[in-house]
Amino acid sequence: MRVHWMDGADAAEAAAGRVAALMAERPRAAIALPTGATPRALYDRLARRRRRGALASDEVRFFNLDEFAGLPASDPRSYAAYLWKHLLGPIAAPQAHVRLLRGDAPDLLAECRAYDTALAAAGGIDLAILGLGTNGHVAFNEPGDSWELATHVVTLAEATRRAQHLLFAAEREVPRQGLTMGIATLRAARALLLLVMGEGKAAALRALLAGRPDPAWPVTALLGHPDLTVLADRRLQPAATPA
Repeated sequence: MRVHWMDGADAAEAAAGRVAALMAERPRAAIALPTGATPRALYDRLARRRRRGALASDEVRFFNLDEFAGLPASDPRSYAAYLWKHLLGPIAAPQAHVRLLRGDAPDLLAECRAYDTALAAAGGIDLAILGLGTNGHVAFNEPGDSWELATHVVTLAEATRRAQHLLFAAEREVPRQGLTMGIATLRAARALLLLVMGEGKAAALRALLAGRPDPAWPVTALLGHPDLTVLADRRLQPAATPA
């Protein structure tokens, strides 16, 4: 695990450089995408690179980490809508190269199986870009969930639902279930890039830095991955940790 302490702007630029380099090296790379406030600056920088002709994204395959159960991609509160608005649309990603979880699928279990099939057909994930929940969740893998699962349906923790205030007018409107890539899927990715920004992530980040797998903190399931890079908010740096 490599940890780099940065401010938000530097972290977004470093992440964009990592993604752009992968796209140049592996034109048909498979990349798993997060949503939320943290990756917005990264996506903005990737879109700028695309406008300058400095992003080789035409053949890249894109997947999302998670989605709300019950919401179609056309719903502006869906994660699919977020990704098309902030990244996939601005970089002109071809529809044929994008496979997002379908929250409105009539059979959610069948959708999870179909998603795993699509991931396998892409050769697995080359890079999973991850955010970090205040309760330590990665994607929608909540505390106490099994780490042995591939894509699956999950009951969202109340802390996760409360954090959706940017998308939903009221907490009661937030779906109680989601679809998510499982920990097993993430650990099988060739590389992981974890973005940790905001003081609310301090406890979860401390659990990761402690270096002990703990089911109460799903992010610790990533420990031991051969290519895990963490870009962390400089304000969260423990006093004893060298810069």
